[in-house]
Amino acid sequence: MQPGVYNMPGSDRWLAGRWGRLRLRQKVSAILLLVFVPLIAALSFQVSLINHLLATQQQHRQAVQTRYQILLLRRFAVDIEDAFRGYLLTGQEAFLKPLQEAQPKLKPTVAEALALVAGRPDLESDIRRVGEQLNDLMESKQALIRQVHAGHAAEVLRYVRSGEGLALSTRVRTELRDIEDRLYQRMQSLEVNGSELTQRAYRGLVVALAGWLGLGLVGARLLARSITGPLATLQVSAESLGRQAVDVGRQITPLPIDSSDEIGQLARSFDEMALKIKQAIVELETINTIGNDINTIGPDGLDGALRRITDRAVDLLQADVCLVLLRSEEMGCWIVEAASGDWHERLYKTVMLWEEFPVSVQAFESKQPAFGEHLRGDIRPEVVRRNLIGESMLAVPLLSQGVPFGVLVLLQERRRGEQDWNVRLAKGFADAAAIAIANARLYETAHKKEKGLESRLRRLEYLAEMLAHDLKAPGERMEEFASLLLKEYGEKLDARAARWLRLLEQNGKDMTERVHTILEVARVGAQREAVEAVDPALVLNEVLKARAGELERRRAQVHVSGEFPMVACHQAYLRQVFDNLLSNAVKFSGDRPGLAINVVAERKGDCVQFSVADNGIGIPAPQRARVFDPFVRLNPGPVRGSGIGLTIVRRIVDLYGGQVWIDANAQGGCTVMFTIPVLGDFTKERPSVVELEDGQNRSM
Repeated sequence: MQPGVYNMPGSDRWLAGRWGRLRLRQKVSAILLLVFVPLIAALSFQVSLINHLLATQQQHRQAVQTRYQILLLRRFAVDIEDAFRGYLLTGQEAFLKPLQEAQPKLKPTVAEALALVAGRPDLESDIRRVGEQLNDLMESKQALIRQVHAGHAAEVLRYVRSGEGLALSTRVRTELRDIEDRLYQRMQSLEVNGSELTQRAYRGLVVALAGWLGLGLVGARLLARSITGPLATLQVSAESLGRQAVDVGRQITPLPIDSSDEIGQLARSFDEMALKIKQAIVELETINTIGNDINTIGPDGLDGALRRITDRAVDLLQADVCLVLLRSEEMGCWIVEAASGDWHERLYKTVMLWEEFPVSVQAFESKQPAFGEHLRGDIRPEVVRRNLIGESMLAVPLLSQGVPFGVLVLLQERRRGEQDWNVRLAKGFADAAAIAIANARLYETAHKKEKGLESRLRRLEYLAEMLAHDLKAPGERMEEFASLLLKEYGEKLDARAARWLRLLEQNGKDMTERVHTILEVARVGAQREAVEAVDPALVLNEVLKARAGELERRRAQVHVSGEFPMVACHQAYLRQVFDNLLSNAVKFSGDRPGLAINVVAERKGDCVQFSVADNGIGIPAPQRARVFDPFVRLNPGPVRGSGIGLTIVRRIVDLYGGQVWIDANAQGGCTVMFTIPVLGDFTKERPSVVELEDGQNRSM
């Protein structure tokens, strides 16, 4: 038996009849009222009991606190009397300490006790009267003490022997004891009331829970019959629909829910939706099948893909002819790009007038499918050729990023109304044709651009070589002529003319070197060779060996540390980077003794960060970005150079997607840092320093 289908006993027939005619909202409202109205009433009663219990507990706490304050006042009365008598008997001021401590606490204690009994006039008046008596007792004792201090001890003794002070003290303590007893009795009464309220609240809570549980069971039964049972049926049917989707030919069984409420209406809508889903699955499987076959342009190119689209469209949409018409903006007409069956050979690349297909024009301009009927009844001369093909037409626009560039036309020999066409499936075929054409056009455009860029690049490289040759030749001739003049006529020329000739010679040499450096910068990255696995430790070792003589002359100390994993780059480029940085470190150290260069490698995520630090003259912070620009030399006087060393370093590092920058260091020089993509496992055991042939660190 399916969930939601019930065999009801006779006792439930009335419930099924009356209850089944209610709307879903009415059923839910009735269930909620049945369950929650008694619950809310029980909770309201419990809340009132709890509030009463809390008020009783609050009164009990106030009584306890008030009794504590009364005990303090009794202690003050005893302390006052004992302190006074002790002082009279001994004459020592130390006995007056309890009296002195009680004096500042007396009035605050009385005030706190009065605040606790606010709303109880009897206790309030008694405490106020006792407080005044305690204050009088305090003042009388302090006055007697002052008389003793003034030398009137005899008068004070006569007052003490009269018993007036003792009577006042006794009266105060007696009244405080009475108030304390009354408070104790009140505490006992409140405890009894609180216990009774607690028991009543507990019993009421048990009864409320039992009643609510019973009503909840009734409500759950009604809910199961009215809502959850039919919903379970819907769930099972939805799962069954998912399984049936595998076999689209299987018949969909209507849901066994006959109620007239919203769930019954939902069941009918579900049945309709299941039928539509089945149809949509058929369409999606069709589009997916043809998509795998035609969206990828095969060996037969775009023409073959469009032929397959038109042929499948004719088969699945039950049309007689399918055409792919493209708009020619140059001629303002249609061009048949593909056709189904034998029509392709007859109509391929045929030019048709724009007015010859008015339905296609409507679809193209509106970007929406357009329909045509009774086409053979249209006897206008410009549409005769189309009428020879069919009686009915469906035209779907071909769009690329929302812009139309053609239409997919379906023609039918017989009359076919708008409702008889599967427009959604036709749009799927049109989208497939549009994607195939757009992909082909994009590929063709990209190929043309790539060929054009390669051609322009070759022309630019040729022009650069020619320009370099044209610039280098005058510089070499100027250097050569100036050198010859100095050699032949140097002794006959004055100092100024000789200086000018040497300046011309140097300028010619500088021009030649600058042309070479420009070509060197331009050639970085020009060769599109694949990167390789490069061991930076070996590359750095080769650079140090090549510069060993220079480093020895400068007595330079080169320290290499860190881990050197394999990196992805070109070995020649990495060698040039290390060579340029070490050369700069030596050149810009001046004539300072104790030149120290530190090379460190450190793993940073998916890159290796190299740093080359020196203790030379350094680079000011505002100038650290400029030194990477071509031909920028911050100190051109004593140091020779072209000013492109760091430019080449940046070009090489940028080629691999890395970064290069300059920081200061503690030795007073500067540190050049750059990153290169890492290759392989960094944890693999490798030499931690660059080792020479004798196994020692480079130190010169």
